Amino acid sequence: MARKFQYYNVAITLNAQATTIYFTEFLDKIRKLDWEKRIRKINNYPTALFEINIPSEQTDCRIVGLGKYRQQVKPYIGDINTSKADMIENDIIEMISLVTIPTARTVLVEYSFYGSKAKDLEEYFNSFFINEDPAQQWAIKFVPVDSKKSLKDVRKSSDIKNIQLKMNVEAENFSSILESSKTKAHKDSLFANIMSAMDKIKEDVEAPIVELKFGKGRQRKLQLDGSEILKLLELLQIDQNESVLSCSVLYKNDATSKYESIELKNVGIMSDIVLENVEGNHAWGFVGDKILERYNEKGRPGSVTLQKWKYVHDKKLPLLTEIPKEEYRVAVQKGERKDLGNASA
Repeated sequence: MARKFQYYNVAITLNAQATTIYFTEFLDKIRKLDWEKRIRKINNYPTALFEINIPSEQTDCRIVGLGKYRQQVKPYIGDINTSKADMIENDIIEMISLVTIPTARTVLVEYSFYGSKAKDLEEYFNSFFINEDPAQQWAIKFVPVDSKKSLKDVRKSSDIKNIQLKMNVEAENFSSILESSKTKAHKDSLFANIMSAMDKIKEDVEAPIVELKFGKGRQRKLQLDGSEILKLLELLQIDQNESVLSCSVLYKNDATSKYESIELKNVGIMSDIVLENVEGNHAWGFVGDKILERYNEKGRPGSVTLQKWKYVHDKKLPLLTEIPKEEYRVAVQKGERKDLGNASA
């Protein structure tokens, strides 16, 4: 199954200035902590660095497995050959791969609808800095590598053929976006119609993820007007809105007269795909290997040289906190779990 990954430059900063400390040094220290000391609650989800692999041919690099726990709404498991469906009692872990190339100051982050996003990872890593001294403020900073494509390409297009929108209708801000679409200002607009359709599907199928595709055509109830589409994209606040998981647009590139597809969620970030047209569900380590392989094949794009950033030299990584602050603390039970086995029909 195809996996998307995004390019970021990474720095360990002191008082908002990049240091020359490699991110891999920080990761290696985190991995040495006991499990209960490295699992942290991020955006209400227990999150942790699980394991680190060292590539045999690039031993300076690291392939990291990071997981986010889903403990509430869980899918069922079963067998396609029978009608049996069993509720999952254990926690669900959404794993992603992170690949870091220290000398290039680059991290490659697997993008998953359900997994941790780059800003979540920043918060997770930053939770290990003590930062009690206002004059000594440490942080991990992910800086997106710019993509060649942008929303400007869509704005300049003379023809937007279709849009595919995927939303998490159980996300906290879905309700606020829905209520906004019902105001007088948006009556009978494309925005109002789309959000109404999303809400109806949510009520009909009771699914947390709703996907809607709409485009031009004589038989379509929703007609695509270029200016209204651009207004829709603006009102959805795609990058800031956690309920929007994906928004892809098929548009005409007037420079080439060809139709191209663009993913507008984090559109400004350079990205790539591995394992395209490959069947099967692959482990995070294998995915990480393929991401690193793709990065090398592409000529290691997005690398940061020492000349590009102004660095603070001769700094050493500070002591990290092993005991998380209350806001990040996750209760880890010893021995047999007491909160499992309570699934009810």
